[in-house]
Amino acid sequence: MHDTPLVPGRPSYRNAISGGWRLLRQHCKPLAGTVIIFMILLMIGFVADGILSAISPGNADLWRFPMYLWTYVISIGFYHLLAKVIAGQDWAMGDLLWGIGRAEAWTLALLPAALATILVAFSGLSATPGHPLPPDTFTRPDVWIALLVSTLIGTFFGYVFMLYAAYGATPKSALKSALHIFSNRLVWLFFPYMVTLIMVLALIIAAIPVGLILGLIGFLLKLMATPLVAKFVVGVVFLVIFVVLMIAILIWVYGSLIIASGALAAPDGQEGRLIT
Repeated sequence: MHDTPLVPGRPSYRNAISGGWRLLRQHCKPLAGTVIIFMILLMIGFVADGILSAISPGNADLWRFPMYLWTYVISIGFYHLLAKVIAGQDWAMGDLLWGIGRAEAWTLALLPAALATILVAFSGLSATPGHPLPPDTFTRPDVWIALLVSTLIGTFFGYVFMLYAAYGATPKSALKSALHIFSNRLVWLFFPYMVTLIMVLALIIAAIPVGLILGLIGFLLKLMATPLVAKFVVGVVFLVIFVVLMIAILIWVYGSLIIASGALAAPDGQEGRLIT
């Protein structure tokens, strides 16, 4: 049993979502640099996968396995860090690497990484450099079945990772508690999709003013500078806005999900106190 930042509780959808928002509102600035490092660490896995797939396209499916494994283990560290922030404990950027040094974290990540690799390989969704997906890919029933299975597996193991990283659960108890989303706590199976829907709606709403700002900046720069300079400045502004939005999204989404995951480990009737 490792250190336990949070106590399992029985939050509602509203509690979990508002708790994630409170985390964003109160800790966005100190967490911003850490979230950027987290995104960079994730990108390392994707870039390595792209390079290896380009060098050896025939083994592209094989290279995805270490990429998924790396992504999951880094994410476990991120969940642990956010849990410490939510609990009001001292934290450091180095907590991002919390999962890397733990054999249990690698062991937990092995199965979902293998399943994700197999599903992508056998579903026809494995595009490689120079070999894009066929136009009819998403008209095939087997592809949609694979996507559904992948989504369920991702939801289940997402909760497993959070229970392990944020609530001090052993790998066995984390797996057992996460299974509740398919039984007596089925309501939490749908919570990640609700959070995703809210996020998509927020991005659509944000896209309107962002598009207007970028359009205005581009128009003014065309009057004052060369087209090349105008494109460069607009590109930089877009990148900054994108990074800021991603920081906010990651803090709010994962903060909400970490709070929600406590409902799976709490005994029936127990009221939680994740954020006071």
